[in-house]
Amino acid sequence: MVSREKLDLGDPPIVKVESADAARALVARELPYKPDFIKVWFVREPNDDLAKKEAIVKATGDAAHAAHIRLAVHATELDTAKAALRAGADYLVHSVFDDPIDDEFIALLRKNHALLSPTLFVTNGYRWALSNQWQATPEELRLADPQILAAMHDLEHMPKDKIPPRAAKLMAEHKPPAPPTVSLQNLKKLHEAGITIVMGTDAGNIGTLHGPSVFREMALEHEAGLTPLEVLRTATTNGAVAFGNPDLGAIAPGKLADLVLLTADPLADVANLSRAERVIKAGVVYDPKALIDSIR
Repeated sequence: MVSREKLDLGDPPIVKVESADAARALVARELPYKPDFIKVWFVREPNDDLAKKEAIVKATGDAAHAAHIRLAVHATELDTAKAALRAGADYLVHSVFDDPIDDEFIALLRKNHALLSPTLFVTNGYRWALSNQWQATPEELRLADPQILAAMHDLEHMPKDKIPPRAAKLMAEHKPPAPPTVSLQNLKKLHEAGITIVMGTDAGNIGTLHGPSVFREMALEHEAGLTPLEVLRTATTNGAVAFGNPDLGAIAPGKLADLVLLTADPLADVANLSRAERVIKAGVVYDPKALIDSIR
C-alpha cells in the first residue's frame, strides 16, 4: 500500500497499488512465476480511507484465491489486521504490535483458518541497533555473517553529521528498548485460542540477523508462555503448514527425513535448540561448524 522509491532499481520489490483493478493486474503479472503466496504490505498512513484500502486487499485476495494461491499480509495494527482478515488473508506475517487483540480478531483468524507469524523481536532489533546498544548473542557470534555483525556498530564510526536524526536521538537518550509486552501478551492469547503460530523473524531488518535471530525469537515465544515443545512445533510442523508441504516438519513414516541432531534436550531448555551437532539433508550429513567455517 506504500512504495519505497529508493528500492526501485528497475524491478522494485514493493509496488504501490491504489485501486482494485491495479491489484488484480499485479496479481495476474505474478502468477506466471508460480508464487506460493501473494503478499500485501498493508500500511495505513494518516488520513487514509481504511475501507478503500480493505477493498484493494480484498481484490488482491480474490484474484490470488481464484488462482489457488494464498494471501499473506503485513498488517501490524489491530484495525488493519482485522481489515486484512475480512479481506481474506490466509497468513498474517506479523502479530499486532499496537494494541491487545480481542475476540473479534481471534474469530476472524478462525474463520479464515489463518496462520500467524508473531515476529516478536524485530521491532526491538531496530531500537537496539539504532540506539547503538545492539549486542550479539553467543549464537550470533558463532553463526551470523561476520560482515553483518561488523556492520551492527557502524554508528560508532560515522561522522556525527551523517547519522540520521532518529538514530542520533536514540543514541543520545541511550535507553534500553521496552520489552515487547503487547506482542508477548497477544501471542499468549493466540496460542491459548488454538491459532496456528508459525516461527518467523523478519530477518534482514536492522538488528534482526538472518539465521541465528531465530533463537532470539524462540526465547521470546517461550517467555510469552509457550513450552519448549510448543516453540519447537512453531518452527517445524507449523512451518510445514505454512509451506503447504505436509511431508515436512515431523519425524514419522512417509515424511522427508531431513533432521537436525542436537547435543542437548530441547524440551528441557529452549536454548538447547541452538546446539546443533549435525544436520541431515536429503540423506547427506553436514557438520554445521564446518559449514560456518567454510564461509568465514
